[in-house]
Formats: sequence, structure tokens, C-alpha cells
Amino acid sequence: MALSKRLQSNHPVDAKPVSHTNGVTAPTVAALNGHVKRVRKRPLASPAQKVVREKVEPPLPQVQTKGSWEIPRKTLHYSIGFGVLYLYTHGGDPVTIYRWLTAFFVIVVGADLLRFSYRPFNRLYVRLLGPLMRNHEVEAKFNGVAYYLAGCIIALVLFSKDIASLSIIYLSWCDPTASICGRLWGQYTPKYNNKSLAGSLGAAVVGMLVTYGFYGYMIAHDYDHPSWSPQARAPLGLVALYGGTVAAFAEAIDLFGWDDNLTIPVLSAVLMWMALVLGGLGLVA
Repeated sequence: MALSKRLQSNHPVDAKPVSHTNGVTAPTVAALNGHVKRVRKRPLASPAQKVVREKVEPPLPQVQTKGSWEIPRKTLHYSIGFGVLYLYTHGGDPVTIYRWLTAFFVIVVGADLLRFSYRPFNRLYVRLLGPLMRNHEVEAKFNGVAYYLAGCIIALVLFSKDIASLSIIYLSWCDPTASICGRLWGQYTPKYNNKSLAGSLGAAVVGMLVTYGFYGYMIAHDYDHPSWSPQARAPLGLVALYGGTVAAFAEAIDLFGWDDNLTIPVLSAVLMWMALVLGGLGLVA
């Protein structure tokens, strides 16, 4: 009997874990081959302790915010006007140009549709072109380039070479000038439709100078200018004043909430055509 008790004491039975009421399992004491080993189990997390781990995405590059100077975007805006003048004075064919613009338009719209439905592509798109975009264009709105291309295509298809070119230059130079003047002096002038009189005056001055310089240069260097001639009923000074008014009006008006990259060239071309061609002011007296 004494020998049996001694054998039993040399081989203790495994101890069962002791649990507590706080939901966490205590260390377990187990007898393995006569040796005692403490086994610590992972605590059981309570519902309040469960944390949802989300993948943290890297921040997007700088996208132009409302009220910023938008230097990269404005630089692109101004550069397009110089491109128009280069093509005009180097024999650019409007039909060929609008066909290329149409192909580019399809690519831009297709890329926008893809990025709206496929987030990784949208992040890549914004990472590459973020400095040219605004916040509202990141997730749900077509890029301003699509509207810009659409306005240029409509102007080139429906109107003569000189009127289409002028309307695109109004968009390229008058629109960003109005924004700059509005930021600098808009607080001192009346405001309307989220625009300012200072911005409209800036657009009008640039539009007037563009119109006068455009026709003056084309005539002096014998370039084609089908919608106005020096012998027309309206002198160049009056045409330039009208062109500045058209540029300011097209920039200031809110037409059904449409993007101004679309409305400015189309509306400008319509108004210039109505005066010079339909009204006969650009025809020989």
C-alpha cells in the first residue's frame, strides 16, 4: 500500500485549466513525463475588444482644391491657345484636327468611365494627373479635359476656321484670366453666379486684345480669315470690342450648370458667327 501511494505521487494526474469569469483563460498546468509545464493560451477577445483592421491606402497626390491658384491647370489652359495659333499659321486642317481631337476625346471619356468603376485604376490616374484635377473630379465627375475637347470639336465642326480658333483662344486665355482677376480684385467688385465683375472685366480686356491681334496679324501676313475682312461693315476696333464682350459674357454665364470648358467655346462661336456672318458685319460693305 505504501509502495502504491509512492508510485502515484511520482506520476501526478494532469491538472485541468483554471478559468476565470473575466473571459480570459488562465495559464494551464500540465504534467508531462513528470515535469511541470506552464502553457499560456491566447486570451479570448470580447466583442468590445475586437478591432476591424482596414487596409490603409497611401494618400493621393496633390489635387487642386477649390480656391487655390491651380498653377498647373492654368498653365495647360494658356498653352492650348498658343497651340491653336501655331496650327492656324502653319496650315492646320480643321477636319484633320477635329478627327484627332475626337479620338483623344474617346480615350479620355473611356479612361474616366474605367476609373469610376475600378478604384485601383482611379488611384493610378489621379497619381499621374492629380495636379491638373480638382477635388470633385476625383470620384464622380468627368475630367475637365473631356469637356474642353468636346467644346473644341463642336466649334471646329460647325463654324469657320477663324471663328472656331477665336472661340478656343477665348476659352484658353480669357477663362483663366478671369479666375486670376477675380482672386486678386473680386472682393472689391460686385459678384454674381459665383463670378465677379473684376473677373469679367479681365476676360473682356483679354478677349478684346485677342480679337484685335488675331485679325490684325492674319491680315498683315495674308492668312485665311473668312469671317471678316478689312473692307467689312464693322471696323476691326468694333469687332474687337464685340469679341471682348462675347468672351466676358460666355465666361460669366451659367448655362444650365454645364461645364464652362464646354460652354465658353460653343457660345462664343455662336455669338461671333451671329454678328459677323449672319448679321453681315464681317462681310464686304
